[in-house]
Formats: sequence, C-alpha cells, structure tokens
Amino acid sequence: MNPKFLKSVVNGNEYVQACTSNKAKDVHSLSSLVDQQMSQSDCIKLGTGLEKVFSDLVLALNPDLTSIKPKNSKGKKERDHLFANEDQKVIFYAELKSNLNLDTEKCKSTSNKCQLIEAELAEEYPEYKIQMYLLGLRYYNKTLFPKIITNKYLEIAENLVGVNDYFEALTGDPLLFADEQGYKDFLTYLADQMFE
Repeated sequence: MNPKFLKSVVNGNEYVQACTSNKAKDVHSLSSLVDQQMSQSDCIKLGTGLEKVFSDLVLALNPDLTSIKPKNSKGKKERDHLFANEDQKVIFYAELKSNLNLDTEKCKSTSNKCQLIEAELAEEYPEYKIQMYLLGLRYYNKTLFPKIITNKYLEIAENLVGVNDYFEALTGDPLLFADEQGYKDFLTYLADQMFE
C-alpha cells in the first residue's frame, strides 16, 4: 500500500485530527498524589510497588498475620493481599486499586471479583471468618471518597476502604498517615526509590 495514501487517510480522519494528548493525571488516581512525571507504565509499577510495600508493612505491624497469597496460576483470579490470623481464625483478603474511577463495566467486574474470591475463600477455609476489602490506594481515608466513587461500588460499600481504614482493620493502627500530605510524602519517597 502506498505510504502517502495511508498518511492522507490518517490526516483526513476527523477523530484523529480532533484528538489531543491529555497529560493531566486523573484526580482519582494514585499517581495524582505524586508530583513527578510518570509514564502509564510507571504508574502501573507504582501501584504494584505500593501493593508489595503495604504487604510487608502489614506483616511488620501485625506479627499475628501470615501471608497466604498463592502464586498466580492460569485460570485463577489473582488475590492482591491474602493474610491469615491462625489464632483468631480470620482470613483477610484485599483487592487493591490505584484508581477506582472505572467505567461501569469494570466497576461491576471488580465488585464481582471481590465477591467471587470472598466466596471461594469461604469454601477453602470453612472454619475461618473471611474479611474482604476493596482498598482504594488513592485515598488515605475512606471519608475522602467522593460520591462519584462510592456510588460505583454500592454492592460492596461496607468493604470499600482507604489506606488508614485498611491498616486499622489489619494492624490496629488507625493513623498510619495523619493527613494527605504525609501520604503524598510517603508516595513521593516510594516513587523516588523506584524510578531514580
């Protein structure tokens, strides 16, 4: 095919010509709390890094918990955090999201995944109480969730938590971060360690 013709079709397309780059970060995304410029790939890596650091932090702050997260396997839904308290017979499962402002279909899929894994865990551990959480990593406290977010997860509203809420439930520490600035400082430090 003639390259000039292909380019002329691209140049004549109304959608392509009206399209502009959006460098702004979504205010509902974890990356909006970090001042440095990050690619989409870096944003994903930051969320993964935070997931792993928070797992280490939970275990450091609560020695009664052990990680029972299995290795990912084909055909099984990944369980972001999975901890057991053997003495109290409690399983803690959490799905961690860097951005909860998803389209309707993805919100429903996320809610369904949480409920499905909660049901699977109830079958796998019938003698345990199952505590399921959907952790919004963007917000250090669930009281900061805007209605646009909470309205998307009404089916599991009681399980929707911010960072401090999650750590209070798993470790008893209600104030891991005193305010948003403290959380931003922590995230900036994490990003600096990961990307510099």
